[in-house]
Amino acid sequence: MQLLNRINQLVKNQQFLFGLFLCMLILPNVFMVYTEPTPLLTRVVNVLLPLGAYWLCMSWFRKPGWAFWALFLFIFFDAFDIVLLHLFGEGPVAVDMFLNVATTNVTEVDELLSNLLLSVVFVFVVYGGGMVLAVISVKNKEELSRLFLGVQRKLALLILIPALILLGVNYAVDKKFRLLDHIFPVNTCYNLLLSGERYLDGLNYDKTSSGFVYHAVNERPDSLPEVYVLVVGETLRADNMGIYGYERNTTPRLDSLQSELVVFHDAITMSNTTHKSVPLLLTPVASESWDSLYTQRGIITAYKEAGYQTAFYSNQRRNKSFIDALGCEAHESKFVKDDVPMGESVSDEELLKLLDARLAACHEGKLLVVLHCYGSHFNYRDRYPAANARFKPDEIISADKQYRQELVNAYDNTVLFTDNLLARIIEQVKAKNVVSAVMFTSDHGEDIYDDERGRFLHASPMPTYYQLRVPLLVWASEQYRAAYPEKWGALTSHRDLPVSTNLVVFHTMLDMSGITVPQLRGENALSSQQFVAAPRRYVTDHNEYVSITDCGLKQQDVAAFSAHHLSYK
Repeated sequence: MQLLNRINQLVKNQQFLFGLFLCMLILPNVFMVYTEPTPLLTRVVNVLLPLGAYWLCMSWFRKPGWAFWALFLFIFFDAFDIVLLHLFGEGPVAVDMFLNVATTNVTEVDELLSNLLLSVVFVFVVYGGGMVLAVISVKNKEELSRLFLGVQRKLALLILIPALILLGVNYAVDKKFRLLDHIFPVNTCYNLLLSGERYLDGLNYDKTSSGFVYHAVNERPDSLPEVYVLVVGETLRADNMGIYGYERNTTPRLDSLQSELVVFHDAITMSNTTHKSVPLLLTPVASESWDSLYTQRGIITAYKEAGYQTAFYSNQRRNKSFIDALGCEAHESKFVKDDVPMGESVSDEELLKLLDARLAACHEGKLLVVLHCYGSHFNYRDRYPAANARFKPDEIISADKQYRQELVNAYDNTVLFTDNLLARIIEQVKAKNVVSAVMFTSDHGEDIYDDERGRFLHASPMPTYYQLRVPLLVWASEQYRAAYPEKWGALTSHRDLPVSTNLVVFHTMLDMSGITVPQLRGENALSSQQFVAAPRRYVTDHNEYVSITDCGLKQQDVAAFSAHHLSYK
């Protein structure tokens, strides 16, 4: 009873709440002292500057509860960031993370949060409890005295003024330091504004690109039947594919097709997020500036101009992103989840049915089909039929490191399912008995607690080797190999060179099809003798193209590149 009385007294004590709310506000910054790979001075400033600012702001409110609600945006950022720190181990709330929230469906959010209970419960207790205490503070008749608040202002200035001096010193000694990048929550506020701008740019894409024309020319006779299929996978990393040397036989059907496949062993993506990687795959943006994405159309439009019938089939939900717009450029576009209740899983096999019907309807002429799978996206267990599970146990109790084996088993079952899917796609195209080809790659990879960092999932502020290395495969029919041996020979000769998928897919698909556009670059087309392995780049959270050596990879990632004999530059 005495304990309850003591707690009741603290809850009603405005001075206690003042200190408690201040601690809540600065909590993520304290965590970042241990998580951020920044110089010590930057980490010190990242604590002192926000602490002084919060303290000074709170000192102008007679009731701490009002200060809590006035600073609620920062409370929200704090809670968001703590969950992400638990998930990714570092970094503020990035632009791409805000865009992920805007372009991720409710099902994905539910699948993720239900498996991150520890951090979710923590922020709910801390900041949810803070909301309750703030209401109690507001309703409390007692107010903080002017004397107390005056002392707090002086203390705040004693912290804030030295912090501002250290901020200037930081700019002087660290050329890479930027307030908008390295000080939380300033960086998060800035990222929120940028994400809003980009989201609106995406919504206006139809207008800003409406007058774009590729002036595509088909170098091959219209009478020659041709079929090309581009398959974009989801969250599939090459390291878990048997065809890439994985110890488990997760790709038995692709293995049986090796004589008809070109497997590019050293392929990486330029982005670890779907909403960025897929537009890079479907446009020439990777070889231009990112902003050119807003003013030009995608690969489907180029094929349409060249006289092809086009189709885009997706097993992902519409989310008002560039992917939706690029897909809807096709003569026929279908998102198979349009009529499916939210929360219900749909198999990628639905794409097979659509492809089969489209191929059957194409009796002659030229056809391009783009398939966007859901592949290996978490929750892995929902991506394949239970009866097809080869690797067990695969029931995921929680997305926690202690259940890594179950996570890996379920993930490998998704790879096995994708292997069967790709083989069946190839069989369908092969049955047409025409000049044809299938290209497959994934948007990005995935972390599955692969090393001591304990990283999980993808789309982290800083990528990892496991999020970057992806498969890239090309199958061509016997008719294609006979008609264009120089194209097939070029593909084969380039199979061991370092490749950035986002840089080569657009150019390779057009070059293989004999379509020319002003944007086509032979040095980026794997099927061209002009191909040159370009220095590897990564598209940052702020859409800047940087060398892969400057994208935040750690020594564990460099070691993984080396262990797999892959190029790091």
